[in-house]
Amino acid sequence: MGAAWRAGALIRPSLVFAATALAAGILVTFLPLAAGAATGAVTVALLVQPAASTAARWVAGRYGDRRGAGQLVVPGLLVSAAGVLLTAATSVPAAVVAGSAVFGAGFGVVQNATLTVLYGRVSSASYGTVAALWNLAYDAGMGAGAAAFGLVAGRTGYPVAFSLTAAAMLLALAPAIGDRRSPD
Repeated sequence: MGAAWRAGALIRPSLVFAATALAAGILVTFLPLAAGAATGAVTVALLVQPAASTAARWVAGRYGDRRGAGQLVVPGLLVSAAGVLLTAATSVPAAVVAGSAVFGAGFGVVQNATLTVLYGRVSSASYGTVAALWNLAYDAGMGAGAAAFGLVAGRTGYPVAFSLTAAAMLLALAPAIGDRRSPD
């Protein structure tokens, strides 16, 4: 694991995945509070998001097998951020559901693409390290996202906090684009 932390080829995709996982943690933790008046929409949104992620992982896997998973990281990140931004309209039930679906699709693409890219960069002897690194990015992103969002939303309100989350996710474009330029 120590060597993995120093390997840019492993850290860059992990950072991108962590950026999308932080939004996943935020949605599942705060969407019911943020869109409380639209309880039915929240229920649908929390069903649609993982369903869209599952479908997108399948599509991304098929595409990645044919054309390379690395091409999907940036578009997946952008779609994820767009979904979170759409969800910022917490008082509009259709936006909450649509934003969750768009986020879910982007998140599924990033899940599949980053894990595939990571496995492609190591020998089979290091698959355990990749799995640990990817899961660390997932868990840390989920937890840190929810904790930080709670602090921000308490000061700004939910719509602004969702918008700031979408903007913060775009910071992961730096490692994603850097990875395209220097995959090793």
